[in-house]
Amino acid sequence: MEETKRIKKLKAELIKELPFFPNDKTTLTELEGQSLNGVLFHYLHWKTRIVPPRQRKVQIAPEVTSDKRWRTLKTGINGLLDKVRNGEDIYPYHSQKAHKKGYTPAQRVRDGEVDSWEDKDQLLNTLGFHHFHLDMNVQSTGLSNRSDDVLFAFVSRDNFHAIGIFDHDVFESVDNSGNMTSERKRMWSLHEKHATLGMEPGSVYMGNPITTSGHPFYLRRMADYYAHIIRENDLKLDDRLFVNSLYDQGGLSHPNKYNFEWRVDALDLGVFDKKANVLFNIHKGHM
Repeated sequence: MEETKRIKKLKAELIKELPFFPNDKTTLTELEGQSLNGVLFHYLHWKTRIVPPRQRKVQIAPEVTSDKRWRTLKTGINGLLDKVRNGEDIYPYHSQKAHKKGYTPAQRVRDGEVDSWEDKDQLLNTLGFHHFHLDMNVQSTGLSNRSDDVLFAFVSRDNFHAIGIFDHDVFESVDNSGNMTSERKRMWSLHEKHATLGMEPGSVYMGNPITTSGHPFYLRRMADYYAHIIRENDLKLDDRLFVNSLYDQGGLSHPNKYNFEWRVDALDLGVFDKKANVLFNIHKGHM
């Protein structure tokens, strides 16, 4: 099925925003040749690594305030949590990889040019943890100064649950003997505590299922669902009756003229009427 101008424009905008590497013509051409489903998938995967600014209820696990580092880090942690409560942008406090390494061609992984996790956050994809740097000083680069210790949290659309403080040893894989660092062991222990909360002892549970490539299963379903919505409704955005129904659902008067384009805002799918400057949220993302 040939893509419409609106769909081509959406793909081009998503690719333009997606930080791919190497940032060259070859990678750009490879992305441009992918289907709508593929571009949406890689874009949404990257966007899961950047927590969108929304007002969230903050919870702080006792392991945070009882940590011996709490006294020296509480100013930065409270500064971050205040921003979360107020719905401010916490983009600067994510890792550099989350900002710069959103996608690399799978062929580079197959050829051994790059590690399979280079464009993924392993702990986010497998365990659901976001992590944040704790220095509130934002540099001219748009990123905060990097801190030795980071805050781990479970983040949803409405809640931010601070789980624990860790140093960068938590990101180290097992050594040649199969041993984990003490920080990584503690992280796994905290994850199990929260994942099994309320379960009967001995209960079996499944963590975040991922594909062999390391991508979460739910993101594949999400991308396919968004692509289905777009294809099913794209031509309708030129139909006066359909457009009127959109405005009716929003309790708005019908526009004299309209000109729609698809938008993916963070993880939300919407359509934007450029003539009337109105955005209709079609589906809300999980975060």
